[in-house]
Amino acid sequence: SASRPNAGLVPPTDTPEKKELLVLVEMGRTFHLQGLSRADSAAWYSDIQASAGGRGNALRDQQLSRGDIPIIVDSCIAFITQYGLRHEGIYRKNGAKSRIKVLMEEFRRDARNVKLRISDNFIEDVTDVLKRFFRELEDPIFTLELHPQWKEAAGTS
Repeated sequence: SASRPNAGLVPPTDTPEKKELLVLVEMGRTFHLQGLSRADSAAWYSDIQASAGGRGNALRDQQLSRGDIPIIVDSCIAFITQYGLRHEGIYRKNGAKSRIKVLMEEFRRDARNVKLRISDNFIEDVTDVLKRFFRELEDPIFTLELHPQWKEAAGTS
């Protein structure tokens, strides 16, 4: 799966041609696109931003890191590894439902721009977000088509 791009609009006043410019950054490459009109540029920007969000609950809908891991998973695990490993029962303790809901919405809107900080986020909220992400996946990690093989493997001593 390819990672999804970041896009930004550069105002006409900041470009040599005095036209709006769409800047697209994807996999370390930068593309500069110029529509025939502002409406073209705005429509492209809107479509790219919509496709960049991980709004769905399927793995294919997620924003991915360079290692093709959903950013929500990378971010949560990095945060938990840095701040939570000394806490007992971190995956058993519940976070606050209201904070978890807000954090999930932020990750779904644009995972790349969510910055988890120990000063702003509680470890239990982050572990709950990670658990909720896996629980709500449309296509489970242990896919339905491979379920019989997983059952067989589990029965092997």
